[in-house]
Amino acid sequence: MTYFRRSRSPASSATPRPSARAAAPLTAALAALEGPFWVADLETTGLSAASCEILEFAAVSVSAGGQIEREFSRVVRVGAPVPSFISRLTGISQREVDRDGLPVMQAFDEFLGFIEGGPVFFHNASFDTRFLRATAERLGRVFETPIHCTLQLARRAWPELPSHKLGLLASHIGASEPTHRALADVRTTVAVALAARQRLAA
Repeated sequence: MTYFRRSRSPASSATPRPSARAAAPLTAALAALEGPFWVADLETTGLSAASCEILEFAAVSVSAGGQIEREFSRVVRVGAPVPSFISRLTGISQREVDRDGLPVMQAFDEFLGFIEGGPVFFHNASFDTRFLRATAERLGRVFETPIHCTLQLARRAWPELPSHKLGLLASHIGASEPTHRALADVRTTVAVALAARQRLAA
């Protein structure tokens, strides 16, 4: 789930040269994309990591050649009822949570085991990272995985676009449309990451 806001900037077809400060995370992200790496996404019950919960974890492992090798998806048995607007957005119903949901500790530990210490890419990573750190603290876990952001890569790769939301990027590069189910959005994010790698390496 990738909530973010950004004011529209003037369109430009040229990729701007990053400042020294901005270049460091960009360089690190491009190095991580040489693989193997992981791409992940969370669905949550709202926007606040302090008062809302992770509803779904998903991730894939990607080879150095850009191939998805393994997939991971877990629905969480959240403590509060799933808000109706979240069910409409994600398609995750209370019935699915009751039937398939895992305790958050189990789901979180399985997620950590799957990503094997990273590096992990999220689209709008700051959102997902807030939830992961809050959940880790609540569960007494340590979350120190290297995180990179495909939103930042996309802004650098395609500065001419009016928005860098995942759906618009998917249309721009011809990838599958995101659906607000975590695993489907992860697959789209992989396509964005690889397309950005190719464009920024040119």
